[in-house]
Amino acid sequence: MAPTAQRRPATPQRPVVRRRRRRSSTIARGLLLATLCLVVGSTSFVGGLLAAPVDFAVAPPPTPAVLLAADGRQIATIQPIERRELVKAEDIPDVMRKAIISAEDERFLTHSGVDPLATVRAAFRDLTGGVRQGGSTITQQYVKNAFVGDERTASRKIREAALAVRLEKKLSKERILTDYLNVLYLGNGVYGIQAASKYYFNVPVKDLELDRRTGQKDPILGLARASMLAGIAPAPSAWNPVKDFRTARLRQQYTLNRMVVGGYSTSREVTEAFQRDVTPLRISPPAPPNPAPEFVAYVTEKVKRDKTFAKEDGTFNEDLFFRGSLRVRSTLDLDLQLAVRRAIDEILSDPAKDPQAAVVAVDYRTGDIKAMATARRHPARVNSKTGEVTRAAVKRYQPGGFNLAHNAKRSAGSTIKPFTLAVALQQGQTLATSRYAPSCMSLRNPGGTPDPYRFCNSDPSEAGRYSLRRAMAHSVNTVYLPLAKEVGRAKVAEFAKKAGLSGRIKPGNLSFGIGAGVEVSALDEAVAYGTFASGGVHHRPRSYTEIRTGASGTDKGEVLATAGKPTGERLLPQPVAEDVVKALTDVVQRGTATRARQPFTVFGKTGTTNDYTDAWFTGCIPQQHLCIATWMGYEDTSCRGEKTHVVGTACGGMRNVHGTKVFGGTLPAQIFSRAQALLRQIKADRAAGRPPLAPLPTPTPTVKKKVKPTPTVTATPAPKSTTKPTPSPTPSPTASRTPEPTVLPTSDPSPTETGPPP
Repeated sequence: MAPTAQRRPATPQRPVVRRRRRRSSTIARGLLLATLCLVVGSTSFVGGLLAAPVDFAVAPPPTPAVLLAADGRQIATIQPIERRELVKAEDIPDVMRKAIISAEDERFLTHSGVDPLATVRAAFRDLTGGVRQGGSTITQQYVKNAFVGDERTASRKIREAALAVRLEKKLSKERILTDYLNVLYLGNGVYGIQAASKYYFNVPVKDLELDRRTGQKDPILGLARASMLAGIAPAPSAWNPVKDFRTARLRQQYTLNRMVVGGYSTSREVTEAFQRDVTPLRISPPAPPNPAPEFVAYVTEKVKRDKTFAKEDGTFNEDLFFRGSLRVRSTLDLDLQLAVRRAIDEILSDPAKDPQAAVVAVDYRTGDIKAMATARRHPARVNSKTGEVTRAAVKRYQPGGFNLAHNAKRSAGSTIKPFTLAVALQQGQTLATSRYAPSCMSLRNPGGTPDPYRFCNSDPSEAGRYSLRRAMAHSVNTVYLPLAKEVGRAKVAEFAKKAGLSGRIKPGNLSFGIGAGVEVSALDEAVAYGTFASGGVHHRPRSYTEIRTGASGTDKGEVLATAGKPTGERLLPQPVAEDVVKALTDVVQRGTATRARQPFTVFGKTGTTNDYTDAWFTGCIPQQHLCIATWMGYEDTSCRGEKTHVVGTACGGMRNVHGTKVFGGTLPAQIFSRAQALLRQIKADRAAGRPPLAPLPTPTPTVKKKVKPTPTVTATPAPKSTTKPTPSPTPSPTASRTPEPTVLPTSDPSPTETGPPP
């Protein structure tokens, strides 16, 4: 047999090569399939866009939401942040059209919605790292602004281009350009060329050439203004002349040059236009007057947080809110608001010297805010070098400003004492519990200054044995400061916070029992005292009850949001709350707040801090289901600045207001009482068909004058509230009332904030 031929072994590289070829073939087929799918999908997508019905009407401008009082009367409007006005095609000057075409889309009049040359040029510059340049036409930008949004995705760009082509077939170039100029954002919340022209130059766009100084039309001025507005269009938030005038001028120059290239202007015209003054005037429309600007600002912020109008990221959906012609039913009692506002103006009538004030009224059954008013003043100051005196008048609250009723946190003074009493009653003590109260007493204060710590009552005659009820009526410090330490300052602080005192509370302060370390707002006080008035049930404050569609009428439209039935949290047993109310009734009937007496039952508490820096009266009226907190004080407590000092007494402590020292039982109680008298008058006037309350005379306007510097105009600086505890001053009693004890500074007795050992 012939020997069998041996088979040569296979080369090991061949299977690898075959596998690689199969893999490459698979990838190629996959890429081809993906490309085909993309082409087919894009074609189908664009075809669908071209076939689907689309409403190309200009989106209407945002509409203000109407804010109603609790009884349905309109009090104000909630304005959108943006300002937008639609303008007709015939009211847009030709120079404005030429400027925007030159700056944004030079071939606008010849392309069909998409400019392939501009698109390729923009893509090339992006790929090569050149200066980035937009490829979107005016038509595409209008589609983006009005219909598809600015999401950075390929599908959005495809849809944008398809709709632009379709729009060009449906509408004329003039209509597209007009609609674009009506929706164009131009910075500072300004939408549309009409609103922008008014905001930046104080003229409607049809009068873009008008020189307000001469009353004559100036085409070169119109060219300057139009080129400024057109130049900032690509990046209005960054390039607008209010934020960055230098860049806005460079963009204006660019636009003018493009107008020369396009044949719309001559070199001489654009040179003259660039030399014209186009400094922005920033003319904003004045806010409509309303009787409760502080409350309107407060409720607006609350409405913006309603989940009904929240985007996916939780932020406020302004577009949804302001396109619905909404009505917000607030909790405001308009008659009470007018009465409170007028009472502040009458009692604090001197715009140069009188303190600031804040008043808040709350319905304790629901937490509804029924009134909110403030008076914020800035005192007269003298420049120590020039002698120039600047005297400020009353300053009403400005939208977006500091709200004294809600934002200001000031020392609570003796208004903290009812919370100490409530804790003591829960621990088994009674209103009849008696203890000896000397005029002054000392507590150990190891490691603090001074040690021992000595404090006094405001009235030297306040010494002897007091029940807790009688000590509350006369606000005896030497009863309630030790009592807070005895029942546990931390427990008092915990209860006060739950009841609504949401400010800064430091129970470690040795003087906590008489208000030191307790800084709250007028809204906090009204809500917290409502816990006692409602039998121990706490209700969180609320400012609106319903939001519905329909700008006209009061009972039609779809309800979008509602506050629902108010639910409270029980914090005190009802018998304990009723005992606290009994003690607080004595405060008004025979204690420190007799000036707040009314023909009906009133209970409450006064509070006055050291050196008369803050004064409070928080009173509750069961007949009206209201708790009303009134604070008074000066915002400037130091009296001195770096270069100027305050003239007279309009700073520091309220030692000389209308010739007297201010306690919680004086001017704050008088504002409370006067508001009640005015409320009765308003209701009687309405019942008789008469207009309520004639307006008060306008306060003296701000004036400036120079005087020779003199030592006599310098007020004695008030002690800073950061000093260590010292004995309270002892204001002299008067025949008409029991003096309100003052409160020690809010400093802590020791670095550890623990106070003396128990």
